[in-house]
Amino acid sequence: MKTVRIVSLIARSAFMLAMLLGLLLWIAQILDLYMLLKVLLQIGMTYIHETLGITGALAFIILAFVAVRKRELRLLGIFSMVYAILVAAFGVTQSRILVGNLHWLIQVAHLLIGIGAMYLARGVEQRYRRLTQSGSGRQNSEAPVLQVM
Repeated sequence: MKTVRIVSLIARSAFMLAMLLGLLLWIAQILDLYMLLKVLLQIGMTYIHETLGITGALAFIILAFVAVRKRELRLLGIFSMVYAILVAAFGVTQSRILVGNLHWLIQVAHLLIGIGAMYLARGVEQRYRRLTQSGSGRQNSEAPVLQVM
């Protein structure tokens, strides 16, 4: 159970940091902050953003595999795997979709898909934790009790 919590935390943290860096790059472009944009690009901020996104997606896939192994979470796990692959594929290809004045629509969709991945990873973790806690509680209450007189 601790492993699920750690993997979920890694996924959500990586997605959150990627989102913050992406928003910083986006704001620098929108406000035409040439110096800030130049500094961000010189230190490889886009590569850091991509690496964090892929790290989050990989951790999310691991979390989905854990969910698939539980019968009660199997559908959620399969959906999470597909969603994690969608996040990674959309993140890698989004710069080539709808290039031009309407590219901001793709950027907003990219942001929303990333936020959805964070919420879904948290949901998988919570359901897994609830399931394992209720399962262990049931086992303890059904165990025979030895009474000493």
